[in-house]
Amino acid sequence: MRNFLHTLRVEWLKLKYYRTFWILLSVIIVCIPAFNYVIYDLTDNSFPKINGQNLLGNPFSFPNVWKTVPYDAGILLFMPAILIITLFTNEYSYRTHRQNIIDGWSRARFIYIKIIEVFLLTVFVTIITVLTCLYFGFLTRTPVQPKAGWQEYRFILYFFVEMLDYSLIALLFAMMIRRAGLAMGIFFLYMIIEQFVVSLGRNKYKVTWVDYLPEEVSDRLIPQPFARRMISPASTSLWEKHVPLYLSISVLYIIIYIFIVSWRFRKADL
Repeated sequence: MRNFLHTLRVEWLKLKYYRTFWILLSVIIVCIPAFNYVIYDLTDNSFPKINGQNLLGNPFSFPNVWKTVPYDAGILLFMPAILIITLFTNEYSYRTHRQNIIDGWSRARFIYIKIIEVFLLTVFVTIITVLTCLYFGFLTRTPVQPKAGWQEYRFILYFFVEMLDYSLIALLFAMMIRRAGLAMGIFFLYMIIEQFVVSLGRNKYKVTWVDYLPEEVSDRLIPQPFARRMISPASTSLWEKHVPLYLSISVLYIIIYIFIVSWRFRKADL
């Protein structure tokens, strides 16, 4: 435990005075509620209303807000990925990873603390998402809807898994490529290519295995919340049926990423 706390302290000292870290973290903190407010304002003012009710329903009221905010925040997951790539590739740029090994750290100790940092960042962003949910839920609450709708809190768990999935992919690219700009470029290219493969496979070739690709399967944990009135009960029931499978495969990918990252760093030339 003492070694673990010492390792965390060393990592904290690396970040404490690193301006880029605080700028990127601040951007993430601001953008999640700000982006959701833009969507809230758009849905509240730009869509027709029938008898005073929005055509899309009330996506930012309880309990729907537990689906809406995580879905919107999921669009911004490239931002924590950029932060993770920046921080990890800095270890190679400034040779701090070598210095840590020289100072007596094992390779396993170094890479596991990086995985823990990814986990802590995921927890932090998830907390920001929860606070954003609460803000919009209470902002739009009406006297006839006093409860916070905690029965849908599971979407917070789904968001956590989705972000951890994206973040570990970013960590994997950062470790394999070691250069921030190139790693970010390949990360975004990978996301685009996977979405292209999913769209082509699903719409042209009618295959279902594309739904279980790393990015797509975690995205499917949180369905599109704004068209729920137009989604048939059969489609909703089908999604509910597949959620355990989506969740299981997403967790399996996370385990695979952790294994590859830890194995590769222990074997790679520093």
